[in-house]
Amino acid sequence: MKDKIIKLADKSACTGCGACADACSKSCITMVRKGLHIYPQIDAEFCIGCQKCMKTCPSINPLNSVEVSIQKYYACWHKDLSAVMTSTSGGVGTALAEHAIDCDYYVAGVVLTSEGEVKHVIATNKEDIQAFKGSKYVQSNSIGIYQECMKAIKEGHKILFIGTPCQTEAMKRILHSSLQDSLLTCSIICHGVNSSFVWNDYRNSLEKKCKSHIEKYNFRCKSHGWQKQNGGPNLRVSYKMISGKKADMPSWRNLFHYWFGQHFIMRPSCFKCQYRTEDRHSDIVIGDFWNVEKVLDDMDTCNGVSAVITTTVRGEEFLHTNPYLNATPVDAQKSKSVLKGLINRKSEETQNKEILRMGTFEQEYSQDGFEYMAKKYPCPTYIDQIINKIKSMI
Repeated sequence: MKDKIIKLADKSACTGCGACADACSKSCITMVRKGLHIYPQIDAEFCIGCQKCMKTCPSINPLNSVEVSIQKYYACWHKDLSAVMTSTSGGVGTALAEHAIDCDYYVAGVVLTSEGEVKHVIATNKEDIQAFKGSKYVQSNSIGIYQECMKAIKEGHKILFIGTPCQTEAMKRILHSSLQDSLLTCSIICHGVNSSFVWNDYRNSLEKKCKSHIEKYNFRCKSHGWQKQNGGPNLRVSYKMISGKKADMPSWRNLFHYWFGQHFIMRPSCFKCQYRTEDRHSDIVIGDFWNVEKVLDDMDTCNGVSAVITTTVRGEEFLHTNPYLNATPVDAQKSKSVLKGLINRKSEETQNKEILRMGTFEQEYSQDGFEYMAKKYPCPTYIDQIINKIKSMI
């Protein structure tokens, strides 16, 4: 007889991490599409009410307070320029993964497969971690990765787990306390994750238009440098088709990225993410160090600079023993004030307006599909972009 009620996070709070499905010993939880995102669905016939899924969920469990005073901030970049140039910002993720492999860790990270899927996989050598390079502006498929990591740890391996803050928290929660010493977590400074279903539709539409499959897609291209001369992000997208056709454009001229920038296709839980605070819960936090020139004088930002925050003694030690990194300590308070995406500073009113707008877009998309929405919500023209810039300056 079931005497325990199973109640997971509602649609507005579920992060889609999939840890509940991995935690279920009876495999009675599946992640199903509802609108533009995936959510857990429980098969009540087989559920035994053990509540492992609830204990694992990073949304419904209160986060433990973090000793913010022990956090340390750094401006970092890979010592190998080629690693920097092929990475989103300073190549820190690559440096951490390389050091982990040297220290006999396995590394769990995100790849973009040849089929266009963004998913978490485990790498066991330096050749495989190269696929982790670069940001992917899509929610990764992390279902099953927690079980794979637990299996590897139980077999005697150590794991460096790289993911969004909710994914790293889920990994910590699903792992038994006696095994935590074998896990090192690295979360990204996350601005929110986008629908994998919209990404698939966009990719299919692009391939149909070009009459060729995508050979390589770069969500963050550095063809024009990492940062503009005025200090703003130099966000560009590039791709290459098997046919040889190439494209390189500002992100606002790319439909998928434009929709991301407008928060049309972002997961509902991301609008009020509980992890976008000064408190950070992974051992290490990494991201683009936009506005680093306001923290460090005479910093060359052309190729890219990463922000790194260590939040634990283990994270700090792992950073300082890393032979692949240049790490410069920076003032924590100054860094917090300029880092984009680290802390959610939007008002409740603004967030609610964005959620409402996203909900309208999701409803229309679910009803009318990609091609209809592409015509109704096209990228802005150059004149529109100039007008928007003027409005932002007023």
